[in-house]
Amino acid sequence: MRSPFFMRCFGKKHIHLTVTSPYEGTLMAVSRHYLQTGLTIEEIEDCTTEKALSIFRTHGIAIEKAVACAWLNGYWAIKLFTRLLAWYMRWHCEPRHIMYVAQVVLLYGGVSDFIFTTRSVRLLKVTEPNLGQKAKTGGS
Repeated sequence: MRSPFFMRCFGKKHIHLTVTSPYEGTLMAVSRHYLQTGLTIEEIEDCTTEKALSIFRTHGIAIEKAVACAWLNGYWAIKLFTRLLAWYMRWHCEPRHIMYVAQVVLLYGGVSDFIFTTRSVRLLKVTEPNLGQKAKTGGS
């Protein structure tokens, strides 16, 4: 993304933001903004330029806030800078780049680990009483 004016004065023309594995609080903030849109992951995966522009026309601010939360990845950073970074991305990033980051965060952001753990615990049936061994019936 194009760097802010004060950084361009020092010769830095572009900045690179890295999306790291989000913390649980970050994932909650991202999901709060993403769920406001009502979009499904399939709609984002099959995204052409025209479709991305259509999505940004209706849900752009919420998606930009979700991506900004993922980039900031910290409690105070999210509280203080989400709106500012979302605004800056709105005027200095291409929509396809923001949609790509949103897709990566939603697909690989850690929700699959949560779902896997929940299913594993459900299959273990931890709360089911253990009554010992069952008696053998019949047979030779």
